[in-house]
Amino acid sequence: MSQPQVLTKEQLRAWSEQIKSGKLSAIGEVYQALAQKGYDYAHWALGVATADTITGNGALQFMQAVAKDHKQKLTQARVDSVRRDMVLVKMM
Repeated sequence: MSQPQVLTKEQLRAWSEQIKSGKLSAIGEVYQALAQKGYDYAHWALGVATADTITGNGALQFMQAVAKDHKQKLTQARVDSVRRDMVLVKMM
């Protein structure tokens, strides 16, 4: 397995701004770019961001179940916020 490509501060800054000011689809675009550069985490996280994989859906269902156990309801806006935060924290 090869090493992931080194990312520049400029790439990270541009992706961060893309996510903060863009639509939810920007998250998937950033994860796809990270996956292409060799970052394995991005493959899993893309599933959570897009909810189109078994593991991604499982993670989202788990998050909803934990919230329900704590008598909280997660709105779609809150779930989307978690999706954004996931990629922003990983890029720091």
